[in-house]
Amino acid sequence: MIGGENVKVSVWPWQVSVQYQPNSSAPFTQVCGGAIVHRYWIMTAASCVNEQQQSQFLIRAGSNRLDVDDKSTQQSEIARIIKHKRFNPVTLRYNIALLEMTTPFKFNEFVHPICVPDENTADLRYESCHITGYNAQPGDDIGILQEAKVNLMSRSLCNKPEYWNYTVPADMLCVGEFGGGVDACETNLGGPLNCYIKIEDRYFLIGIRVKATSCGEPNRPNVYLKVYSHYYWIEREMNITSN
Repeated sequence: MIGGENVKVSVWPWQVSVQYQPNSSAPFTQVCGGAIVHRYWIMTAASCVNEQQQSQFLIRAGSNRLDVDDKSTQQSEIARIIKHKRFNPVTLRYNIALLEMTTPFKFNEFVHPICVPDENTADLRYESCHITGYNAQPGDDIGILQEAKVNLMSRSLCNKPEYWNYTVPADMLCVGEFGGGVDACETNLGGPLNCYIKIEDRYFLIGIRVKATSCGEPNRPNVYLKVYSHYYWIEREMNITSN
């Protein structure tokens, strides 16, 4: 992450690290971010995971930093990967996936789900929005959970030729700065856009990171998929009841 500040995982207890092990002798390393939406389910970007390599992924939650196993750390393997059937790896449309865990998370101060918004949430006012993820930039803060406050921008502005040139569809949104700077970066693809809605007095998972170019590149605002635009797909695929 660029432009972020170190933060404790208890502030963003739904943040997870999606990690990958290329072979049995290699360590697990972060390839993407994600968010806990249920004790058995993680939401991330479809471009982050491959069903054929499912056994080589690990989900890590409750960690302040990735190089230390805190007492709060919980880990689980993936039992099932559900990508949106309309996901296009070229255009990155429908870049959303649900990961079912083999072991359910135990909710506490450090590990907790974020609310999944429905379409009615789009009409509510967001008091503040933050992007979160683990810092992958070389230095003393590498692997530490960070946050950055961001502003949402209009799609018409983000789609101007000098920015994303009409490649941001209606079910995506842009955040950040046109001059670069604040950026979740490629290793936090699939990570959450956390927005606080005052009338509900809670945070909602408004977006997941679906596009990543060079970290902090000018004229490339962060692009997130609008989670509420895919609420019914999420509900159907998770197939959960009130419990």
